[in-house]
Amino acid sequence: MDRNGASLKSSLPLKAWGIALLPISFFSLLFFLPVFHILKEAFDYSFSPIREIFTTTRFWSIAWFTLWQAFLSTVFSIAFAFPVIYLFAKYEFKGSRILRSLVTIPFVLPTVVVGSAFTAVFTRLNLDGGALNLRHTVWAILIAHTFFNASIAIRIISTFWEGLNENPENQSRILGVSRLGTFCQITLPRLRPAIFSAATTIFLFCLTSFGIILILGGPKNSTIETEIWRQAIWRGDISTASVFALLQLLFVILLSSILIQAEKKTTSDENLANKIKRKPRKRTIVFHFTYLFSLFGLPIFILLERSLNHGNSNIFAFFTGLTKQTNVIPITPISSLWNSLHFALLAALIAVLIGILTSIVVVRGSKILSTFLNVSASIPLGVSAVTIGFGIFLAFNGPLADLRSSQWMIPILHALLGVPFVVRSVVPSMRRIPTLFYENSKLLGVNPLKSWFNIDFKLSYRSFLVGGGFSFAISLGEFGATSFLPRNPDTLTAPLVIYRLLSTPGEELRGQAMALSVILAGITSLSIFLIELARKSD
Repeated sequence: MDRNGASLKSSLPLKAWGIALLPISFFSLLFFLPVFHILKEAFDYSFSPIREIFTTTRFWSIAWFTLWQAFLSTVFSIAFAFPVIYLFAKYEFKGSRILRSLVTIPFVLPTVVVGSAFTAVFTRLNLDGGALNLRHTVWAILIAHTFFNASIAIRIISTFWEGLNENPENQSRILGVSRLGTFCQITLPRLRPAIFSAATTIFLFCLTSFGIILILGGPKNSTIETEIWRQAIWRGDISTASVFALLQLLFVILLSSILIQAEKKTTSDENLANKIKRKPRKRTIVFHFTYLFSLFGLPIFILLERSLNHGNSNIFAFFTGLTKQTNVIPITPISSLWNSLHFALLAALIAVLIGILTSIVVVRGSKILSTFLNVSASIPLGVSAVTIGFGIFLAFNGPLADLRSSQWMIPILHALLGVPFVVRSVVPSMRRIPTLFYENSKLLGVNPLKSWFNIDFKLSYRSFLVGGGFSFAISLGEFGATSFLPRNPDTLTAPLVIYRLLSTPGEELRGQAMALSVILAGITSLSIFLIELARKSD
């Protein structure tokens, strides 16, 4: 390791501290400084805000609702994912790889699009005011979370299951145990590591969910996330919002540490094998495809159907209406989409730059520097975007007030959320590069910068594209952090406009929200499809 580290460090164009200066400044300004201001506000006046809020029943009610809705959402997401998991784990059929990629799309859809989709579903099926009213109920949240997170369970558990050796199951069947008994007694315990991994990931996402709960849950179903936003933006109660943000930080840190320790103990001694999958019968394919459409396709199909104006001679009236300005927002809805695309492209470029510099230090830097930047690049994955946005809201005052209202604040903030994906894509690729390449380059006297380009860049550029693609998709749909920034006409993004249109009564405005959601979903899906192509060609 020392030899490898020494060889790699010699190829750096500058000292490790010089390369790390920009990423350290980036994380310090956009994460550590905002978190410091949250702590300062919460601990002000001898912990007075904490003591006052912790004694209210509403506080404990919100905290309890946040936990149990996340738990039920996790259970439902895994339970409803199992038929699809079984399909991918046991059967091989034409188009299975494409279908697996399509199943990933719901998870990367912007939360406002998911909120729009289920708003359309409830309206179309008369579930928002009839005998069965799901609008602004916990059931709406659970259904949307299941749609949003089931794909995580499908990807993690099916990949693990399809690699398991089938000998224990075959022996159980020979002994006369039924298929259901074999699954419950043999297969399910063997899948425990994958189920645990999927469950912990989904629970964290549901714990920090914002857009779905804000749109579908309504004001009566408030979580810690939505309460931070309501207290800070609606009521101007910064102290209360700070205490909720502090609680969210503690929840995430405590849960993450517990889960990391539990994952270390949850090991699997299974013998993996490349088994031959069966070809499914026609009725099996029909059943699973129908189930997949009901689980994932139906909300998107109804969203598309509600975006069309069937009562007008111009069926695309809602789409053409996106080019017209209304009294609800200061710009045309289509202009907000151009803003989002512009910010997403800048955010992706910034995230790739910071991510590359961070990855270089993580792989080649000293232990202290490598650990610090590795942790710094991982934190935004766990801490919610709302908490980060609220921290920016507190920290960027006085001399930094102009930066908060600047157009550059949005892509920079979005880049912070995208950097972890760049680092997680690039670091494994750089670590796979043989040390011999660097040693030969050094012996040949190649310039360090040119050596980096010829070795690291050329062998890892697909990882740069994958990380940048995820950053682009995240920026397109980002809603939580952006909602704390000043809403000038030139900084309004498509998710903010969709939320504003959905919150305003009127069939035409709601139709425009659906139309803009369809376009945003299409662009996001295309970016994820291109990411999958880059991965497969690696």
